[in-house]
Amino acid sequence: MRERFEQAMRIDPFDLSPDMLYPIIDATTVKRTRNFIKKHYEHDSIRGPDGNLVTISFPKPIASTLEYNFDEVLPGFFERFGEDLAPNTGPPRLTLARYQPERYLNGLEGDGEDTALVGLVRAGLLKRFESSAYAFRMTCERMVAQHEAFLAGLNAGYVLSTELLHEWSAADDESNFEEFLTESDSTQDAAQFNLTALRHDVQNDLELLKEYARLAATVKAEHDPKLARLTEELATIVEEAEREGLDEHEAQQLRKVLVFSQFEETIDWITDFIEKRVQSDKRLASYRGRLVAIAGSRGGDDTSREDAIFGFAPISSEAPVGHDADRFDLILSTDVLAEGVNLQQCRNIINFDLPWNPMRLVQRHGRIDRIGSPHKAVYMRTFFPERGLDSLLKLEERIRKKLAQAAASIGLDGAPIVGSAIRDASFTETREEIERLRREEAEIYERGGTQSAAQTGEEYRQELRKALAIMRSEIESVPWKAGSGMRKGERSGHAFAAMVDERFYLRFVSLTGAEPIIDEQGTVLRLVEATPETPTLLSDAMREAAFPAWEKARQSIFEAWMRETDPANLQPRLRPLNRQIAQHLRDTPPDNLSAEEVATVLDAIESPWSRREENAMRQVYEGEYSNALERTKQLVAEVKRLGIEPFKAPDPLPPIHPDDVHLIAWMAIEADSPTQ
Repeated sequence: MRERFEQAMRIDPFDLSPDMLYPIIDATTVKRTRNFIKKHYEHDSIRGPDGNLVTISFPKPIASTLEYNFDEVLPGFFERFGEDLAPNTGPPRLTLARYQPERYLNGLEGDGEDTALVGLVRAGLLKRFESSAYAFRMTCERMVAQHEAFLAGLNAGYVLSTELLHEWSAADDESNFEEFLTESDSTQDAAQFNLTALRHDVQNDLELLKEYARLAATVKAEHDPKLARLTEELATIVEEAEREGLDEHEAQQLRKVLVFSQFEETIDWITDFIEKRVQSDKRLASYRGRLVAIAGSRGGDDTSREDAIFGFAPISSEAPVGHDADRFDLILSTDVLAEGVNLQQCRNIINFDLPWNPMRLVQRHGRIDRIGSPHKAVYMRTFFPERGLDSLLKLEERIRKKLAQAAASIGLDGAPIVGSAIRDASFTETREEIERLRREEAEIYERGGTQSAAQTGEEYRQELRKALAIMRSEIESVPWKAGSGMRKGERSGHAFAAMVDERFYLRFVSLTGAEPIIDEQGTVLRLVEATPETPTLLSDAMREAAFPAWEKARQSIFEAWMRETDPANLQPRLRPLNRQIAQHLRDTPPDNLSAEEVATVLDAIESPWSRREENAMRQVYEGEYSNALERTKQLVAEVKRLGIEPFKAPDPLPPIHPDDVHLIAWMAIEADSPTQ
């Protein structure tokens, strides 16, 4: 599991496919999607809130697009911002040098590539610009303050570093982004740097950021096209509720709305505007006193997150007595409400931000599209720029590709991005899903995610159970090495199922042989998925091509097995700090421990650490001590306090011969709409 997660961390986060973690998820979770339940529990019942049995059913998801034009308030700014951030050709004007000073170390001048994580900072700025002028302005103003502090440090003869940036997890960028713009206490001697170039680029960025913040500050809420469009949509929801509701109580249930944004500043921006608008706009009068905002763990007007949930959906959240009053009809929230809560009493969600990751929308949608919903349909409204979507996505793609080309590594032994040149599939899938949502297609909600993310091993096992119940003897009598063929999808090639000893392997070899062999179980399983309607086809050409394809698949499996026969390949990947501390202990061993005890401590130090453990050990190692032995004793004490255990490598596998890779079955796939 550790190796899987480490592999995932070394992949461009924009291209990280759910397939990477599919084996772990499938082994540790029971995942039953909306489609799975509809298909396999079609006539089953479940107890409703009143205790009575009701047939399992889901409301129909309806997707709609809310358009706005961000050129209305800042004409031409997006084009200029895009050129500053990630131009089609040449280096970006916004260098972000302050966050990557290592590029300016003496002797390294001229390296024009961003570090990988600075690429994520660029993406973060773009997302905030699209979200709201206010979120963009607040971020730029914080960056201005930090650039000014950085220049003050340069003038004093030292370079401030942003160590926290090195700890950034791309998967959590929205919640941690602002932390990476703050200073740590770490400094370096300015004499090590090309100060002329560094000061020039930081000063240049400072002027750009000041200009961005100044322009964003000119956008007033009353002139914001997104807020105006939001007002009109809320008014439409109220009108529909009044028209469809049989009485005031039912109308009140129908006008309940969840408004989501990724960013707290945007929620603040919306809240300030809507609170004033519901007082002045008669169409929104029903929301007066019934609005609450949630960001992080806080709620508006000192309302706790839990109380806000109970007050918004007391029935579906099963609010306890004393907290079950129906108090709110409109919640403005970050993604703290995007999972883990039952809000199916509500039928409307409005996504204020562009769905850069469609799975976020699926998670939000899952709050109201649930068994037990009293609504026949639920509505997912999503904001999209009226004419600039393609430009926005192309800019995001340029940022992603520049990130993927980053040559420098931060705190890692190897490059932080592995195989980026061939990892365009997941980005393409994401973009296609965004385009479908723009066209108001609700398929992603129906199936519970993108194709790869909605995949579940439980679905395959259920299909196998059904097949075994009908034709167990026929299946068990099929000899090993049997093959078949079908026509489907966009890829032609051969899929193989094989075993070595008791280990199971899947491989897909493309027909052209130009693509890398696919060894991810989730990907191969999707390629061989079929229904009774899938055309069966096994041409002589595909039958003949199966033999050389199998040789490639067998060699791939053989090499994967043999890698685990070498103990050196089973050792953990250590970070520089592990080695530095281990060397210190060898140079200055503790004088109060036996040789055996010292060896145990060294084993613990040369083991993989969690981020928390590494931070704690770094703090002790970099502390000030009267002598080296005192540092040693404090390090040993910290290892014991943290309870760090020595790493125990798995036993190596016994060597095998390629003939020990046994073919179970194979499937030839001929594309019906080939892309290559």
